[in-house]
Amino acid sequence: MLKKVFELLGADKIFLSAIVLAGGSGSRFGGDKPKQFTEINGKPVILHTLLAFEECADVSEIIIVCRKGEEELYRALCARNGITKFACAVAGGETRQQSSVRGFARISDKANYVAFHDGARCLVKPETISAVLKEARFAKSCAIAASAVTDTIKEKSSLDKVVSTLDRSKLAAAATPQIFYANVYRAAAFTAEKEGYVGTDDASLAEKYGFEVRLVDCGRDNIKITYPEDIIFAEAILKRRAEVKNV
Repeated sequence: MLKKVFELLGADKIFLSAIVLAGGSGSRFGGDKPKQFTEINGKPVILHTLLAFEECADVSEIIIVCRKGEEELYRALCARNGITKFACAVAGGETRQQSSVRGFARISDKANYVAFHDGARCLVKPETISAVLKEARFAKSCAIAASAVTDTIKEKSSLDKVVSTLDRSKLAAAATPQIFYANVYRAAAFTAEKEGYVGTDDASLAEKYGFEVRLVDCGRDNIKITYPEDIIFAEAILKRRAEVKNV
């Protein structure tokens, strides 16, 4: 009976637009080459990311938000590497939020769900994307990849004095993908722009305006490439995955 209701509502007909944000400056990474094009196991960081979304059966299209002037570079990269779900590349804005909105403006009219993902979070797995989508569908709102906080977290004052020790059982480290029911993001982003609100991530817009945001624990290996040493960690994770797969 429940399945029939979902069918009547069209809830089983998913069109997921994936917006991959690849317009960061990479100032913390350093070096002459943008971190998105630094190679891990012979492939650029951004290609690892794009392949995960290409291989996820739930993803219908991929939109890349990049720096102005790099649109053709990404189109060619996708063409060379069999990224058949590539829809377009669009120049980002001055902030992460503006870039997300610009990507969202280019999604298909068919899209009823939208995923935002950091291009530098290149170890995301297709099954992780599907797991977050499943939770977003269940909530008809928003779900985000996250991981448990294992360090002891101290709240500090402006003078670097400890104010308190936070209860880590109530904390989670937010990651991406962050997947929204498209109308939820549309409403939250429109209201944020109208009010001049700037969030710390995409999900914070949904939180701000009262929409439910669910967490999906996706483990600690969905790391973001931020510093040069992260390349070493990423290679080690990929090596371990390959070893497990071959057992």
